[in-house]
Amino acid sequence: MNMERLCELKKTGEYRRLGHLFYTSRSAFLYDTGTGKVIKLDEDAQEFMECLFDEKTTEQELRGLINNSSDIGSICEFIQKENLLCNPEVTNFVDLTPYYYSDDIQCEQLTIELTGNCNLRCKYCIYNDYYEGSRSFNTSNIDFETAKKAIDYVYSHSSKERMAITFYGGEPLLNFKVMKQCIDYCLSYIKRPNLHFSFTTNLTLMTEEIADYVAQVPNMSILLSLDGPEEIHNRARVNRDGKGSFSDAFNGLKLLANAINKYKKATIMFNAVLMPPYTEKRFDLINNFFESLDFLPDGTEVQATYPVAKSIPAGYIKELEDRGEANIEKITWIDWAKKRANDNLDFGKMRNLYADVLRAGLTQIHNRLLYEKPIGRPYYNGCCIPGRRRLYVCTDGSYKLCERIGNAPPIGHVDTGINAEVVKQYYLADYERKSIPDCSRCWAINLCDICYAQCYDEKGLNIAMKKKQCANVKERSLELLRDYYELVESKPKLIEEIAKIEVT
Repeated sequence: MNMERLCELKKTGEYRRLGHLFYTSRSAFLYDTGTGKVIKLDEDAQEFMECLFDEKTTEQELRGLINNSSDIGSICEFIQKENLLCNPEVTNFVDLTPYYYSDDIQCEQLTIELTGNCNLRCKYCIYNDYYEGSRSFNTSNIDFETAKKAIDYVYSHSSKERMAITFYGGEPLLNFKVMKQCIDYCLSYIKRPNLHFSFTTNLTLMTEEIADYVAQVPNMSILLSLDGPEEIHNRARVNRDGKGSFSDAFNGLKLLANAINKYKKATIMFNAVLMPPYTEKRFDLINNFFESLDFLPDGTEVQATYPVAKSIPAGYIKELEDRGEANIEKITWIDWAKKRANDNLDFGKMRNLYADVLRAGLTQIHNRLLYEKPIGRPYYNGCCIPGRRRLYVCTDGSYKLCERIGNAPPIGHVDTGINAEVVKQYYLADYERKSIPDCSRCWAINLCDICYAQCYDEKGLNIAMKKKQCANVKERSLELLRDYYELVESKPKLIEEIAKIEVT
């Protein structure tokens, strides 16, 4: 190991990109950026790494420690053997342009925007007028001929084994007629051994007829927007007149669950959006509600998400202040999940919310990229390969990367296909050129999950928007590393269960 190189990197500040130290209640660890390895440090190695990575120590102090340490030789030997702290400077992301030099674009999933309209006005919805970056609610609907062109395109450019069709809105059931036409068309003409369907719904428009139809569709998965018990759900998920939607949604849930229990072909999953106040009591109420639903089909899952940044309106915060809930003690859902896991954790109990929270976070660390030697060209953060894994067709027939991409530039149209030049300019070249200066100096570059949907507007990459995400990514990555290795030391059997989870 070239200690002179480390001293030079310490002098220039480039040492920050080599890795990061973190601590559990028992030990100190090094996360190595280049290889993805995590090394538990003994006392001498900890002293050396702290001198290297501490912002307050100088190059001279690092040199002094190297010269005076009796164990520096073994530390140096171990670093060299494990290929640590030697990742090269990043100048480019991995080259994705070869994917666009031919028409052989293999797409797996088509998401169809059935409508831009919705019968609810959930307070955190990104399509509300006060949220910038996404379209507003509108009355546009996709027609079957436009949707059919997109289906045919993806079918001709899809994997020979698998193809998935997803329906999105607004509220997709407002255009159920076209959804049914699309499903019937696919079942009649698409020849794939694994043909899957899915859609998201707020359940309020569910009827016995609709439930009976979708429950009989093979490989149908339905994501249900339900935030918890009535008093929590109705705080944010409201009708246009401001009244809560829980009663209608719960009636729709019963209709759908009964149909699925009857035919046993479709599956359902809940998505609960966690709105403030973030308290133990509130999380317990949500978890207990989902656990109490004894009429649900076997295998029903629950997942939870926070609202998109800046999507919570000022009026909602004012309501919290009026209720005296704005300044009460807060807890993150991961901290809450860890507390509950101390008593009991069963990943097999699918409607257990805290199990889902930990599973989502821990698998991210468990399945991180690992290399024996550092790679020179990392991936495009958490971005997909545009137009390959998934494709989103808007009501007007334009193609975008996914349903979360907002007003970002389209990448094609149902009448012309994917525009490879737009992809290469806006989503590959521009992203790389503007991102590399920051990414090349970041210790979390290979843990980063920032994607196009988080930092693109109508002009393309908004680098200021992306920079705001960077601090959050590093903070969250560090927290997940601590959580994972805390459990490695205290609950190794839990990590064994994590290892069994298949990532799709």
